[in-house]
Amino acid sequence: MTIESFTPIVNENSGTVVMGGTFDPIHHGHLRSAVDILDFFRFKSLRMVPCFQPVHKDQPSVTPEQRLQMVELGIQADIRLEVDPREILREGPSYTKDTLQELRNELGEEEPIIMVVGMDSFLSLPTWAEWQSLLDVAHILVISRPGWEPDFISTLEEFYEKHRAQNVAELQCAPAGKIWMESFTPLAISSSQVRKLCRENASIAYLVPETIQRFIEAHSLYK
Repeated sequence: MTIESFTPIVNENSGTVVMGGTFDPIHHGHLRSAVDILDFFRFKSLRMVPCFQPVHKDQPSVTPEQRLQMVELGIQADIRLEVDPREILREGPSYTKDTLQELRNELGEEEPIIMVVGMDSFLSLPTWAEWQSLLDVAHILVISRPGWEPDFISTLEEFYEKHRAQNVAELQCAPAGKIWMESFTPLAISSSQVRKLCRENASIAYLVPETIQRFIEAHSLYK
């Protein structure tokens, strides 16, 4: 399966872009990827949606409210980044379909909604609740590392080929229903790396924004 080359978005004012995650904690890798998406595709803004309770991961050791605060601190350097706290406020297991449906109800039937996922998450899509109906309410923008040719199970490959966009501009031409894959070079940073360094009393400088480093240190998180 070939990951497409970049084609510019048509109108930067069109579309609501959503990036969900545990953000435990949010770090420069998350933030740089979000900025790259905004710059490359010329979206006007991007909403970061921290989950309350991840469905496919262990519950984080810090509170949902602390993770939300760290996202709020992390996005301050770019006014195009926004925090959407709906999953934290909703509580309970965080199902993507519920969040996208809430957004669709709020934004109306015509607004394009673009959900950003990494390739790892896309490969796990068949394990998600109501995964095949996600495209009823949103598009999916899949971000991959350059040169990575992942192996798809047949069900997911058929799903992709059926809904594959011919160019990325199609994500603005309809409210939902298309998949586009794009490659970026992410920063080699992970939340697990940050947590491990905290447990070892090692420095996390330059892996997270200074505001988040101070927050983690002030609250003795991940010890």
